[in-house]
Amino acid sequence: MLLVIGLDGASYDLCERWMAEGYLPNLAHIKRAGLWAPLRSTIPSTSPVAWSTFMTGKNPGEHGVFGFFVPERREPHLPPTRFRPVSSHDCHGKRFWEQMNEAGLSTGIVGVPVTYPVSPVRGHIIAGLLAPGLHSSGVVSPSGLAAEIKEHVGAYRMVPRGIYTPGAEGRFLRELHTALELRGRLASYLLDQHRCDVHMFVFYETDAVQHKMWQFMDPEHPRYTEQGAQRWGCAIRAVYMQADAIIGELYERLGPDDTLVVLSDHGAGPLRGTLHLNKWLREQGYLVLKPGLGQRVKRVAAEHKAVQLCTRLSRLIGATRWIKLAPAVRRMLASGFLSAADIDWSATRAYSLGFEGAIYVTGRRREETIGEIAVRLAGLRDPATGEIVVEAAQQGRELYEGPFAAWAPDIVLRPRGGLYSASQKAFATELVGLGIDSGAHQPKGIFGLVGAQLPAAARTDRPALEDVAPLLLSMAGLTQ
Repeated sequence: MLLVIGLDGASYDLCERWMAEGYLPNLAHIKRAGLWAPLRSTIPSTSPVAWSTFMTGKNPGEHGVFGFFVPERREPHLPPTRFRPVSSHDCHGKRFWEQMNEAGLSTGIVGVPVTYPVSPVRGHIIAGLLAPGLHSSGVVSPSGLAAEIKEHVGAYRMVPRGIYTPGAEGRFLRELHTALELRGRLASYLLDQHRCDVHMFVFYETDAVQHKMWQFMDPEHPRYTEQGAQRWGCAIRAVYMQADAIIGELYERLGPDDTLVVLSDHGAGPLRGTLHLNKWLREQGYLVLKPGLGQRVKRVAAEHKAVQLCTRLSRLIGATRWIKLAPAVRRMLASGFLSAADIDWSATRAYSLGFEGAIYVTGRRREETIGEIAVRLAGLRDPATGEIVVEAAQQGRELYEGPFAAWAPDIVLRPRGGLYSASQKAFATELVGLGIDSGAHQPKGIFGLVGAQLPAAARTDRPALEDVAPLLLSMAGLTQ
């Protein structure tokens, strides 16, 4: 059997440190007895792009996934009719488990992002990040497995419940540990009761805890305090330790002819600030919004200090736990109240989408606009601190190749040293602000392998995510 465990966002540097200090004994065993190396992520190093590359062995220009959101367009450079979340239909090319199924191997795939809605497999599949609840249509195949999981595993979560609220870190961490415990319980149950030739499990909590809790362990972070560090400074390490313990429990179920692979889609590091790209594009005249009362109301709701204060207070007292929002409303809030219908496309030349620093250019003067924006954004500084925010603004056509490269963002930003991120919000009080998150993605993930297939993989030196699917197929006796 081949067992693949994905630790979303697991940092190579953090793992190295905590393995050396004795906190991650099972990962340390993999390093000692098998193969251990940094794994190079994608550009950008975000979950939808990275996991799509992992599962297909293709670069984004070949599989067509460029971020969390998709601009629906008839042609690559036309204005979109709407923005929508990415789904499995947007990822092109065969997943490695589909090729394994065609060769007669059974596969159990659990928790991989961008697999919703799922397609039936020879075995079972449960969607991951971006999927609704376990009992929703298109999340589990075969469908009867959902009820079986509820009975024997418990209230399994696609992602941890609730949202992070400053001042309520204890509740947030308890939910992370509960969700991770359920993932481990589900993995053990499926290995015992629904064993396949190949199993894959992704643990999301390693990524979630880093986004929210990095400030407590990093003395260089703007929000670091001694009091916070004393109370929550070990929060990220505790989640890593729980994941490591689960890996050990699953590893014990393997036999001498089995192989374990552990990897992450990207790494992690501190976040010092977020650049609000649509705000910059709007202020520079590239993005023009329609006039009218509705647009003014959205701006006031996003910028007014009284609204911000009420939002903070509601989070502080935990009121957000009882507020139920429809998915469309949540998407609107996540996008900073900006939809395709808000934009005056006759006057707009560029817009940003998602959280990856992606800019799409439209209109007649596309080439001129692309070059102009790329030059103006490269080396952009934070007006408040004078620090460089953007190291480079790369053109999509230089980054990607393949049949979907024309649909890629025209410009992809590379934030300075992984210390900054981007946001698509058009209405913000600051061009560069420090939001709820204190941790961000970095391109160096982890790759480890131990077991019977070690000799076949030993030649893998400095692997990239694109290399993993071909390697897994090779270990299964197949070629891509």
